[in-house]
Amino acid sequence: MADMYVKAKMIESYLVKTRRELHFNAELGFKEYKTSKIIQRELKNMGIPYRVIGTGVVGLIKGKVKGKTIAMRADIDALPIREETGLSFSSRNKNVMHACGHDAHTACVLGAAKLLSNMKDTIKGSIKILFQPAEEKAHPTKDGATEMIKAGAMKNPRPDAVIALHVDTPGEAGKISVTYGPVFANADFFEIIVHGRGGHGAEPHKAIDPVNVASAIILNLQSIVSKSISPLDSAVITIGAINAGKTLNVIPSFVNMKGTTRSLNEKDRKIIRSGMKNIIEKTAKAFGARAELHYQEGYPGFSNDDKLIKLMEKTGIRLFGKKKVVFEKNATMCGENFSYFTKLAPGALIRLGAGNKKKGISSPLHHPKFTIDETALPVGASVLAESCLEFLTGC
Repeated sequence: MADMYVKAKMIESYLVKTRRELHFNAELGFKEYKTSKIIQRELKNMGIPYRVIGTGVVGLIKGKVKGKTIAMRADIDALPIREETGLSFSSRNKNVMHACGHDAHTACVLGAAKLLSNMKDTIKGSIKILFQPAEEKAHPTKDGATEMIKAGAMKNPRPDAVIALHVDTPGEAGKISVTYGPVFANADFFEIIVHGRGGHGAEPHKAIDPVNVASAIILNLQSIVSKSISPLDSAVITIGAINAGKTLNVIPSFVNMKGTTRSLNEKDRKIIRSGMKNIIEKTAKAFGARAELHYQEGYPGFSNDDKLIKLMEKTGIRLFGKKKVVFEKNATMCGENFSYFTKLAPGALIRLGAGNKKKGISSPLHHPKFTIDETALPVGASVLAESCLEFLTGC
């Protein structure tokens, strides 16, 4: 197993070609038709049996000897962003691009599957391969992970563990980072509607200005994080959209606001939700207005399983050396529906360094100029493949 990275380097051209084909054919959640066909084609070429769930794909590598089962997961959808990278393989679909690295995730998992399928006669146990659509589709509640789980992706056989990776452009290509404890936050969404009384802009005393009320609500909401959440915890309340009125001299009758909240535990999640309702309703009442909160729980947060992330850490050190394995203490407040899979089996996710300042590769995730240093691909494929073997052999 010690030469897995060497083997991954030998298929680097395959990894790059695959990633670029996926990038060129970027598609939005639940519409990954071409992407799904590419994945199916590659699994068929590897001799790996698979089944299709919508646009998702589930493959299975069975070893000669019965044993445990581990799953690898890749998200396959892109974002509604107009690409500005100028790459020769830029997305052919206008206003759709792989700005979150899902093309790289899919290429790495396909690469790991290719490596493992070539040695399946020596594998004890099974490796399930999950290609999941619609990771970015957090609202409404329907998303690719839950849809695949409902269709039985985590059954027959049921995985004893599930692993994944996510590209990280602040992270340097050639390195991986591991986190113990919380990794991703609870990602919830909300809508606030403030009902006032419209009127003439020159006669505000005859109206109840919902814009004024909304402004007070926005400011007051920030007190939840500063005064109700422990300073040792992390939480976020963000208003991302405000819509009110249509012209400059009319006080509108209502304001619509939308946003997101993030928290790292269920206790803080509940504090935020109840605190928001209280502040929104009472602030509006103080102005003689009325406001309502529509709160939607999104992706649950998740923490890495201690034993499984330790296994991936040791695997990374053996493959790349200690200096290439970085410890990241802090969780990200981003959401990730990999968490749904980890509700059913112990899970671990590593961050794959994919940035390179010398090459000008440093744009953050979800940026129109986001791209990766493709030398990261063999790193990702090899650490996934070797982690699977390590888990199955119980070393």
